Amino acid sequence: MAGGARGEWQYKGFATVSTGTNNRDLISTTPYITGGGILKAEKHIVPAFPIREPVRGVWTGGEKLQLVANCYKPELYEPFFEALVEEYEKKGTKIRSIWIADFHNQGDSGVLNERKLGGDVSWYDHSRDLLSLIMHLQNGFPRPIAAIGHSMGGAQLFHLSLMHPTLFSCVIGLDPIISPLPALEGSSPGNPATLSSRRRDIWPTYEEAIKYFKSHPYYQDWDSRVLDNQIKYGLRQIPTAIYPDVTKFGPNAVTLRTTKHQEVFTFWKTRIQDRPEPREIFARLKEMKVPVCYIQGEKSVINWGNKNELKMLNTPQPCEMHFIPECGHLVPLQKPEETAVLAAEYLHRRIATWEEKVEQERKNWPSTMTISPHYFEPRIRERGTEDNQPSRLDIWVRDQPGVDEESRVQYAGFN
Repeated sequence: MAGGARGEWQYKGFATVSTGTNNRDLISTTPYITGGGILKAEKHIVPAFPIREPVRGVWTGGEKLQLVANCYKPELYEPFFEALVEEYEKKGTKIRSIWIADFHNQGDSGVLNERKLGGDVSWYDHSRDLLSLIMHLQNGFPRPIAAIGHSMGGAQLFHLSLMHPTLFSCVIGLDPIISPLPALEGSSPGNPATLSSRRRDIWPTYEEAIKYFKSHPYYQDWDSRVLDNQIKYGLRQIPTAIYPDVTKFGPNAVTLRTTKHQEVFTFWKTRIQDRPEPREIFARLKEMKVPVCYIQGEKSVINWGNKNELKMLNTPQPCEMHFIPECGHLVPLQKPEETAVLAAEYLHRRIATWEEKVEQERKNWPSTMTISPHYFEPRIRERGTEDNQPSRLDIWVRDQPGVDEESRVQYAGFN
């Protein structure tokens, strides 16, 4: 995360698609300057990870899929990233590039893949797709690499960090969906899948769609620039795979770029009411090897009960949690500047620490092809805090009055 002059910085959106797809002409890859005039955006089309986790994740089982971010277009995060670049620059350092990817069934990826998608989705496929992207465009990812993910994207980046523990220098979760409990409290009016299934998804004209988004209560808390980008980039003209009949809706009809059907499949796991991934990732938080920062919405509906305390308890040190006042789950969409200030300050500290640690490791453990005399000397325990202190979970288990000594020994041996 270093680089040259501002004109060289790039926010890079990308889509992944199989070779020879006939849908490439549906996606514009022309570079453009973001709304604030700060970042140059480019789109790249590369192959997704070839083997999908769910059997029904593709239509027949043999298709090769594509990729581009959740039910919200990547462009919605541009105000946050622009603010992040400016805040980071104030600290005397620069960000080399920013990469963001649509999930394979959403946004531009969903358009590219629309006739190949099945009715089952694994969040983990996106983690593998991101790793595939890094392997495919290796020159675009010099270290250090910091991960910043919102909502489901946060969970997917945590999972990628678990897949490759030293890939990232740190991970920032913006209200990530990681919890042993259901996403919404029992008294909530409805789960996301049900709400998405009922949403309007087609309008006779682009102007009618604008009126809808501008007046709908759900979007009133969004930053105005984010909403403008939703209207500009989140719609597409028919015909589409879902709405092929132009005569039925009119020649100027527009629909959502991410279909509400794929959005529901993302929220709802086949035959299981609650997605398994948030619970599974939470159960593995104690395995995280890099520093973690949570930036939460103070009024986020997904963080009901003691969810935040559970995250802090189960995440190894160093770990931080910050809150954005008067903000819900859509943290970077509602409060992009406030979120960027916290993220930039954390990144500045953590990148500096990462560089110091790498330099120290190179100095203390030089590369060698032979066993040195000190090879078998005791080494610092890898898991825990930087000064080799136990994690909060270790301390919690150690101090439980009902845990006998044998169980403590077994726990210590397991870790």
